[in-house]
Amino acid sequence: MPSWFSKVFKNDAGKAKPIERAPTRDELVGGIDLSEDEEEPTPQPEPAKPRRVVNAPVLTDDIEQSSWSADIRIKARVEKGNGACVFMVDRPVFEGHSAWFPSTELAGESPLAQALFAVDGVDSVVIHDFTVTVRRKPTVFGEWDQMAKEIGSIIRGHLLEEKPVVSEKFLADVPSEDTVRETLQRVIDTEINPGIAAHSGAIKLDRVEGNTVYIEMMGGCQGCAASDITLRQGIHEAFRSAMPGVGAILDVTDHSAGKNPFYNELPAGMR
Repeated sequence: MPSWFSKVFKNDAGKAKPIERAPTRDELVGGIDLSEDEEEPTPQPEPAKPRRVVNAPVLTDDIEQSSWSADIRIKARVEKGNGACVFMVDRPVFEGHSAWFPSTELAGESPLAQALFAVDGVDSVVIHDFTVTVRRKPTVFGEWDQMAKEIGSIIRGHLLEEKPVVSEKFLADVPSEDTVRETLQRVIDTEINPGIAAHSGAIKLDRVEGNTVYIEMMGGCQGCAASDITLRQGIHEAFRSAMPGVGAILDVTDHSAGKNPFYNELPAGMR
């Protein structure tokens, strides 16, 4: 059994860096509205109607950039339990690719990531297509509202000024889809699946788009209360160790449909 998996079910499992998770369609309708975070609203003769925010991921590829409005709209959705907030933008931020920056020291190839790390409490940044996911440090607590408004303002200003999101060097170093697919499939076959087979689980590489990876958890991992720990300490670490150029790693599993999860709830020592 690989050494990473033997650590998954230890009491200190929560200290590892979490993996990114693909937002569901239902989740995208909630969150913090950052569309007017720079100024106080001007009083109107009549009460303003509730503002509707573009559901960014459903924008189609045939929309011309020239048709996008000057008012960049952003909505923030706080992830439950993992200290992350997903900022959904109404236009591509890093179209077709993704980038993961675990620290300010490694963000040198991304002007946008550098600007975000200047916000006190930011721990890591993932830039992917229409979204920017910011994870804050474990020592930061409380509501996201103020921090989210500051981050949203930085993203909006960066895009309005048409600054580069990543450097040309970063783009040149992005691995090909075939390289990512072949490398990670080998990691799944030789390291991850043998490690979780004892728990009746398996991981499937659903697809690779650019350098973005989509996985599906099956068997005892589908719906398992410990699946998030498996993701954080196992798949995340194994994938990035084998392929440093991997960007977002997204879980597309329908965990609510799991019929035989290994854990229905976490044992007391793992909570």
